[in-house]
Amino acid sequence: MDFRELKYIVTTAECQSFTAAAKKLYISQPSLSYVISKVEEETGVLLFDRKTTPITLTYAGKRYVETAREILALYDSLQKELHDIGNEESGEINLGIPTERAGYMLPRVLKRFRSSFPKVSLRLKEARSSQIVHDLESGTVDLAILPGRTDDLPPGLQTELIYREKLYLVADKSMITKEMILEKESDDRPALLDLSKMKDIPFILMGEGQYIRKYAERILHEAGLNPEEMVVVTSGITAVQLAKAGLGATIISERAIIPQGGIHEVPCFRYVGSDAQWDVNAVYRQGMYLSRSTRYFIDLLKEEFGK
Repeated sequence: MDFRELKYIVTTAECQSFTAAAKKLYISQPSLSYVISKVEEETGVLLFDRKTTPITLTYAGKRYVETAREILALYDSLQKELHDIGNEESGEINLGIPTERAGYMLPRVLKRFRSSFPKVSLRLKEARSSQIVHDLESGTVDLAILPGRTDDLPPGLQTELIYREKLYLVADKSMITKEMILEKESDDRPALLDLSKMKDIPFILMGEGQYIRKYAERILHEAGLNPEEMVVVTSGITAVQLAKAGLGATIISERAIIPQGGIHEVPCFRYVGSDAQWDVNAVYRQGMYLSRSTRYFIDLLKEEFGK
């Protein structure tokens, strides 16, 4: 067993196809099939069920891949640690981050990061939160910036708080009646609403796989709401724009409101509920070695956004 075999089998498991895995690994399919068959012969067990489409792991294959991922993660951490010991300020950070959050957060820290680590490449994987978590577990990304509760994450991942971000309900003021208002707005605080009074209001929700969707559903459930009329979008900025236009109400993070003028330009409301804010975290695999550049990048985010 060597690292090449581990990587080949893990990649094949992720791709669920010998052809796709071979393409991703830049090798021929016969070469990949030979390596996997050789490992199966040496271990005396089949790792893949080739009768299914797409191919699936056998029980032995699942155990192999789980352990292989741990070994590859440990090896990657060792390589980074040895690299740091060599005191060469180069390398790369594979960062997973939701698309709109990347545009909001990264411009505020990248210039300082590059001035300190000019030879470190930052490789972005922009995707939905659920995909980013999968990429963290598989080792495709080293570090992620994700909002939400720590208990929303699977075991084996570690979080560091960057900052706390408020959640608001956005809706055109013409949709809000006096009966809905529990506390009037002040100079620095939007009005407080009773969501349970909004049964006839259509809602705009984010798509599945985005953490704000989980939060919005939980908040609406707490208020006894199960809106039948919904618009589903993939962009937080789009959700705010539709809500401003009077097409429904949306529950969204402050991050999507600030680029559009903030709470003084967007019709925002506070609401009664346990999830009035969420944590924005740096997330990485437990036990993973953080290179000096990665540690500096996390600390920069904390300094800039934790003010």
